[in-house]
Amino acid sequence: MKAEEIFEILNFTNAYVIVLDFAMTIRFVNISLYTKLGFKTHKELINRCWLDFIPLESHDKIKTVHSTMLSTIKNDYHEFCNDIIDVSGNVFKVKWINTAINHTTNWTFSFGIPMSVTVGDVTEDEIRHQFKTIIDSDRIMIKNLKEYVKSIPKSFNLIRTCDPEF
Repeated sequence: MKAEEIFEILNFTNAYVIVLDFAMTIRFVNISLYTKLGFKTHKELINRCWLDFIPLESHDKIKTVHSTMLSTIKNDYHEFCNDIIDVSGNVFKVKWINTAINHTTNWTFSFGIPMSVTVGDVTEDEIRHQFKTIIDSDRIMIKNLKEYVKSIPKSFNLIRTCDPEF
């Protein structure tokens, strides 16, 4: 499977998917998440700071989770639940399963489950197990995410959009 095919699948899932760079700048966001946040296209979110959608009182926690993911051994994942703010100021809770994509570029991949939605007969433990299985054994997705990261031109301007102290 090619990177484009993986991203096409991730783009149309009902769960939320986001890829952040080292400074927590949004590099990929799927349809479910950008529409929930109140945007019409993913382009409106690319290069924006993820902290723009996090309540101010949670910024330090989110930065700690992000930096912890980037500093741990590969194949590891972290779970975290936090509030998100959409463009209208509405707050909703998401359970995130996160992992580092590439320790060279320090990007992260996060898969979110809306806490207000019941996903049929699938339990949170089943989703957690599936995600862990992907990270532990199915390296195709992670490899393709790494290829995507590497495909971004060197001249691409990585604007530090997040907190200057980050």
